[in-house]
Amino acid sequence: MNLKQVFSEKGVLNRDRTSKLLLASLLLFFMLAPILEDREVGRIVLILNLYVTLVAATIELGESRAVFWSAIPIAGCSMVFLWASHNHRTQPLLIASSIVLAAFLILVSVSLYNYLGKDSSFTTGRLYATASLYFMLGMSWFAIYNVINIVQPGSFTEAGVPLPVDTHWSTFLYFSLTTLTTLGYGDIVAVKPVARMVATLEAVVGVLYIAITVARLVASREKEKARDH
Repeated sequence: MNLKQVFSEKGVLNRDRTSKLLLASLLLFFMLAPILEDREVGRIVLILNLYVTLVAATIELGESRAVFWSAIPIAGCSMVFLWASHNHRTQPLLIASSIVLAAFLILVSVSLYNYLGKDSSFTTGRLYATASLYFMLGMSWFAIYNVINIVQPGSFTEAGVPLPVDTHWSTFLYFSLTTLTTLGYGDIVAVKPVARMVATLEAVVGVLYIAITVARLVASREKEKARDH
């Protein structure tokens, strides 16, 4: 069985299955992070959860052979850096881990966006991929915020107090999602120029994503109706 057959509609790793796995792993990570991150075993569980997300995201790219094979080494490097930074929490390892993770998530996000833009019928797999992409964008900015906070301490404050370099993952996950959805409670604030601009870009992407996604769904449905008639 070749790669194309594996990722075909009836293949073992078809789009519906991989999209469900990716979405489930993303949601699980968001829910478990604030509960487990204060415990040693909990952080290991979160890293393993991220491993599942990385694997599921890589598999999701299977329809494009070039992107798929390009994503494998990046995902592998991310796994290595995640584990290394967990055992040795040095600044270089923390920065490398967040940069590689952000690069991988951005690659997957762009690939999913291109896939969703294809002129094809709307399926369950596309629905799960649409939801996964939204959370993937939040994860991408979460990794970027981690890098900014380590490289330029004091870029973010909570209740007027600068966030520490080794800030909990749930803090930036929370800040990323509230920014992506333009909810912005204001308890965590980007105060330095780079952090402010990156946060602003995330808010813009969040608004545009919703608008473009709705437009695509409507256009896809109208085309299906036209074909039926």
